[in-house]
Amino acid sequence: MQENDKLIALEEKVAWLEDQLESQGAELSQLYDKLDKLERQFKILYSKVGDPYATRSQKDEVPPPHY
Repeated sequence: MQENDKLIALEEKVAWLEDQLESQGAELSQLYDKLDKLERQFKILYSKVGDPYATRSQKDEVPPPHY
């Protein structure tokens, strides 16, 4: 009976591991979808705003007001 119990325990572990693997795969797929959506949104925002790290030339700078 011990051999049978060990076999059952191993089958239970394998079934649990398979379930966990499927669950993690689905979660990872959702995360990739969210990442793709965020990347598309970022590209849209970037195209509207332009390069936030670009510097303007000094002649385009408005001097600060002096009080």
